Amino acid sequence: MLIKIDPLDTIFFRDGKPFSMGEDSWGNCIFPPSPSVIYGAIRTVYFSNHIDLLEKANTEEDPTNNLVIRGIYFLDNLENKNTLYLPLPLDLVQKKDVEAEMENEVNLLSLVELKLKSSCPTSHVLKGDQGVQAIDNGLISGELLKEYLSCNSKNFSILRLNSRVITEPKIGIGLSGETHTADESKIYRVGMKRLKNLSFLVEFEGLEIPEKGLLKLGGEGKAASYEKISEQLINCNYSEKNLNKDIEKFKLYLSTPAIFHQGWLPSWIDMNSLEGKYKNLKFKLLTASIGKYQNLGGFDLKQKKPKPMWRATPAGSVYYFKIIEGDFKKAFSLFNKQSISEENAKQGFGITFVGKINE
Repeated sequence: MLIKIDPLDTIFFRDGKPFSMGEDSWGNCIFPPSPSVIYGAIRTVYFSNHIDLLEKANTEEDPTNNLVIRGIYFLDNLENKNTLYLPLPLDLVQKKDVEAEMENEVNLLSLVELKLKSSCPTSHVLKGDQGVQAIDNGLISGELLKEYLSCNSKNFSILRLNSRVITEPKIGIGLSGETHTADESKIYRVGMKRLKNLSFLVEFEGLEIPEKGLLKLGGEGKAASYEKISEQLINCNYSEKNLNKDIEKFKLYLSTPAIFHQGWLPSWIDMNSLEGKYKNLKFKLLTASIGKYQNLGGFDLKQKKPKPMWRATPAGSVYYFKIIEGDFKKAFSLFNKQSISEENAKQGFGITFVGKINE
């Protein structure tokens, strides 16, 4: 099932930093939201339509146990274009001191062997033709992502999130539990987000909900509308003809944040040799383009305590591999549109796409 979610007001998604009144007056917002936020919103929709089953929530008989998020995307609604977007792969960068008319153009880094002695643990590095800089909060369209994964181009146009997501500061003050009036030393500020011609798209299975309705999203339980739409919008893969068994190298692109027990490195990769095995496929990590980790947590309303805090590898991170045993077709079947996150995989963490490597 594929649904489009449109916030009806500003929205706010907290990061993992503690926010205690009287100690810190600014609440940091993360955007896009953690997959767990979307997962919880869908579960809440189900239980709001099945109140009699609410007592089974978070038990072995929970009717939402089979819910699995298969993809989280953005939809550009400007002029009814309905263009699908995903987080920008981090091996796409911009030239330094770029001219204004080229500020939304990015280039693919090249994979080169590292021949000098260095503290870098990998045998290869990613290199640009000249000075480059990373892009914060960039998006790439589904059509261009196919070109990127197929290595049919090295130059791409992007959409910047800050052109569609407006920050609106909000000042509030906590209330006394006894008098229900403003309490001293409890003033706070948060950066609310307002989406402009942009919607969330969520692809999931294992749960049936009404085809349209309302849901609560993020902090303060802000209202959003949702509706089922055609799954034909989800088209980010290249065709079967590109699954050449003779391809020796491949990349994994994270479309959502992933949680690994070894930090940035999946546990099925040895930290010393950088060789790994995933089921019957063996490979070696050549290099990676990894963003700054995100602190992701939450609050358990039932247990009335914070959830475990995780350091998540951010969406857009890319891993480059050389196949030792197996072939590209096997790698594609094992990883493409699958979750490689070692925690909360069902919630949509660590959804990957497989691509070729340009050298």
